Amino acid sequence: MAQRDSETTKQNILDAVGRVLERDGFRGLGINAIAKEANVGKPLIYRYFGGMPQLLEEFGKDADFWMGLDDMLYEADQEIGGKRSKVFSENMRLVLIVYARILRSRPLLQEILASELTAPAGLVEPLATARRDRAREALLDFMGDIEWPKDFDATATFAILLAGVQYLTLRTRISEDYWGVPLKTEEDWERFEAAVGRIADLAFASAEQDK
Repeated sequence: MAQRDSETTKQNILDAVGRVLERDGFRGLGINAIAKEANVGKPLIYRYFGGMPQLLEEFGKDADFWMGLDDMLYEADQEIGGKRSKVFSENMRLVLIVYARILRSRPLLQEILASELTAPAGLVEPLATARRDRAREALLDFMGDIEWPKDFDATATFAILLAGVQYLTLRTRISEDYWGVPLKTEEDWERFEAAVGRIADLAFASAEQDK
């Protein structure tokens, strides 16, 4: 019984981290705020987690709801009927588009990504590391092993495209357009998705042909 109560309390604290982050961002995150949100004493948080870095590391492992990657890969599989294309560029285009859709629907994930640029490294690094490690493993599994031409860096290319998806999504937190391109309606995002897909096709399909 005591073990069950302990696990319930720990999960309550981890849930409180997510609520504080989504409501107040990293600027409002602290042991005092988390203790108040979880309705527990600060000593209990230190007892279970040791401190803020360890608490955030555990939160990063636990928080499937803000990671989005598992959902992304599941949705990508659904889009193609569970039959992945043998053409890498087609899979990559799909993953980027689905990721953009999921990111738009995840305010907490947006907050974490935005804060990685400005919040203290000690706060954001545990979450960034947890997300990056899980994403890399799952994405490689989804895409399979591909040998690329020596003069083509597939990882760097994907990183650039992913950064574009993330930036434009986060941009909507402060503005409804970027360089005159609207990012407000579903039609606007369909235009954006088409452009992302076209760039992915050009980058990866040409490299596949050069093998």
